Amino acid sequence: MPREKVYTVKEVAAWLRVSEKTIRKMIGQGRIDAFLVGDEYRISQSSLDALMRKQAEEKEDQGE
Repeated sequence: MPREKVYTVKEVAAWLRVSEKTIRKMIGQGRIDAFLVGDEYRISQSSLDALMRKQAEEKEDQGE
């Protein structure tokens, strides 16, 4: 069974072009699902996919 790609906070922040603090805040708010490895968060590809779907749906609801 292939493993799902997992990213660090730093990688996700760079990809989304936001700060690492913003990513940690989104994790704390429950907007991004993440898990801890030691004292560092990891974010799965499926969590990022879910975030993108949710944001796209919100844009559609706003008529953009």
